[in-house]
Amino acid sequence: MNKSFILNKSGHTMSEEESRFCPYCGIELQHPYWEHVQKKHPDKYSAKETWIKLYEDYRKLGMDEDISLTVISELFNATTEEIKSFLKSKNAF
Repeated sequence: MNKSFILNKSGHTMSEEESRFCPYCGIELQHPYWEHVQKKHPDKYSAKETWIKLYEDYRKLGMDEDISLTVISELFNATTEEIKSFLKSKNAF
């Protein structure tokens, strides 16, 4: 069985069934996750460059490429294709 994971506020991996935490302030998020980032961290939410740092951090911590894109898409209400395209355009993918 292929089980996906995300990072908790301590940077440790966790299963999809577990809670998600804000990468900026560390609080536990409620679905839809992007609403918190949009309301509490509008500067991060509006800057696509934020995706680059998150993607690099998640990958350095051992997160799978697809899961990294999925987590970022959930945090920023964007499609994984949009994120992947942006990262490629900035030579970060």
